[in-house]
Amino acid sequence: MVSVITAAYNTQGYITAALDSVFVQTYPHFEIIVVDDASTDGTYEVLSSYRDRRLKLLRNEQRSGPAYSRNKAIREASGEYVAILDADDFWAPDKLEKQVSFLETHPASMGVGTYIYETDETGRKIRAVRFPIYPGQIKCSTFFRCSFVHSSVMMRRSFMVEQDLWYDETYPASQDFELWSRAIFAGNFHQLPRYLTFYRKNPGQISANPSEVQQNNAMRVYRNMLQKLGYKPSEKELACHLRLAGMTGYSAEEKEKSMSVLEWCVDLYKKNLDKMVFRPYLFANEILLRFLKYCSDNSFGFLRTLRLMICLHWRMRCLFFPYFQLFQRLSINLNNV
Repeated sequence: MVSVITAAYNTQGYITAALDSVFVQTYPHFEIIVVDDASTDGTYEVLSSYRDRRLKLLRNEQRSGPAYSRNKAIREASGEYVAILDADDFWAPDKLEKQVSFLETHPASMGVGTYIYETDETGRKIRAVRFPIYPGQIKCSTFFRCSFVHSSVMMRRSFMVEQDLWYDETYPASQDFELWSRAIFAGNFHQLPRYLTFYRKNPGQISANPSEVQQNNAMRVYRNMLQKLGYKPSEKELACHLRLAGMTGYSAEEKEKSMSVLEWCVDLYKKNLDKMVFRPYLFANEILLRFLKYCSDNSFGFLRTLRLMICLHWRMRCLFFPYFQLFQRLSINLNNV
């Protein structure tokens, strides 16, 4: 059994597409648990119109937030696996089948995500997005970014309960990133290199236009992960990490700050050699790729970027050359295809 959990708040225009994408799954053994978070736009009425016994509908009397609603759904779940579906996203028909098959044949894997299609408000595909595939890569990547799209993930429910992997209800935003930041250190996670999840980007969506609340909560996650390497990050250190993670916008002074970010990369690498939180060569690869992206995002130009990358290789005393991985991760703009 797969328990599909969904938290819904004022998603009247999208919830039908989300649920219908579950009902047409080629894998038949599922239940859907939807928690309506005191919607006011008719979402609850739409949900109440379903007569399928596989759908269990719960309702919060007052708005309690997505983390509370998802935890409530997980507590009601009876399946061996928990699959997460946000109320404005939807799935390819064989998503559950492919993920269940993977977890059945890979007992050491505690969870699995998928590549995604990013869509516009109408559900039209606009971008194909890829992520690191293997556990060590995912672990290193999550240190710098959220490496899973929420609606793509399926986990073993027993793993979630044993490892106390509930959504942190003190986070009004970035609850998924916070959860992954704990989960990937508790067990192995994979990604299926197949586009099985459709992530809808809506005007005004938090992830499309990060608010101050969203950024502050992401900073909490980064602080917690930096502590795993023994840091009590200062404001300067955290600022460098946020630049490397792509959480700060372009500024005219960024070229002057690039050496501080480079020094931070070297310090991270050396700190990990002492703590061995990550496999050193995988962590070095991720640092190099993140710094290259930082240079590209800030338009440093080819020659300056080349000089900085050579300097970083030299300072880290490593001969790793991870750049072929860029072809595995680059997103594809489908508007031009």
